[in-house]
Amino acid sequence: MSIFNKFFLMALVFILNCNIIYANPLVDKDWLKNKICKDNIKILEVHRSKKHYEIAHIPCSVYTNFYSDGWRQVKDSIPLSMPSINSLENLIGSLGISYNDHVVIVASGLGKYDAAETAAIYFTFKYLGHKKISILDGGFKSWKEDWDNDTEAGFILPEKKTYKSIPNKNILANKDDVLKVVNKSGYLIDARTSAMYMGINTSLPAARSGTIPNAINIPNDWLLINDSLYFQNKDDLERIFEYNSITKQGGQISFCNAGLESALSWFVMSEILKFPNNKLYEPSLAEWSKDISLPMTDKINFSKKENGEKEIDSFSMKPE
Repeated sequence: MSIFNKFFLMALVFILNCNIIYANPLVDKDWLKNKICKDNIKILEVHRSKKHYEIAHIPCSVYTNFYSDGWRQVKDSIPLSMPSINSLENLIGSLGISYNDHVVIVASGLGKYDAAETAAIYFTFKYLGHKKISILDGGFKSWKEDWDNDTEAGFILPEKKTYKSIPNKNILANKDDVLKVVNKSGYLIDARTSAMYMGINTSLPAARSGTIPNAINIPNDWLLINDSLYFQNKDDLERIFEYNSITKQGGQISFCNAGLESALSWFVMSEILKFPNNKLYEPSLAEWSKDISLPMTDKINFSKKENGEKEIDSFSMKPE
């Protein structure tokens, strides 16, 4: 084989890999329109109620509930912890999804917690080494806004598949990774509201108020347009991180109260902006704040009432 033919073959393989193996992390309703009910496309709708899904959903989509289906679990008293690989493989297989399917995750709600749930599921697939995975920009609402798009009613149990993963644990951060950032090596991103970051308000499961030293606050609602499920465009997202002097060098670790909100900031940095060496500290302050040997900073140092009202568990929007 000539050198030219070898080069041509290598280039062709590269192009095929880019087009087939990998997928755009964020797709819109127009992209999805001609891909519903295809064998290799699995639309995963994230609902808080099966009844809501049964009323209306994208044709051939599969129902899941982030909380009751077991995408996260309580582990060592830490809520929203990543389940075992085997548990996740069984869960995904029960949804009729195979490793080579292109999975499109669709949020059914309207706010940042709905977006965070889809980002957390996306992160789970990336953790399992899944290549073809996307989020529908704008969620189910964007699909319904187009009058030409059909919806279905009812529920059909998906045919169970065998799902075998190739885990990539490099995207998970631990306490030691965070401590390196505290000592000024990389960037630490606090995805919570500014009030929680500043220590003005606190929320379970964080045991202490404030944030981790040297953390930079990028609240989730900055990443979404007007509290919707539409992401800011790439240029504006870049401006947000540039304004906060966050670069692609040194690596970044996202955290929040329990790893849900920070999944969204991880998704933006890692998947949309292509920051290398971007990780999620999933146990977040649920783990960090309970270890009194680990530092936290309370920027305003509000006086805390000893017998004040019970803190509200607002780290998630779990259904009642």
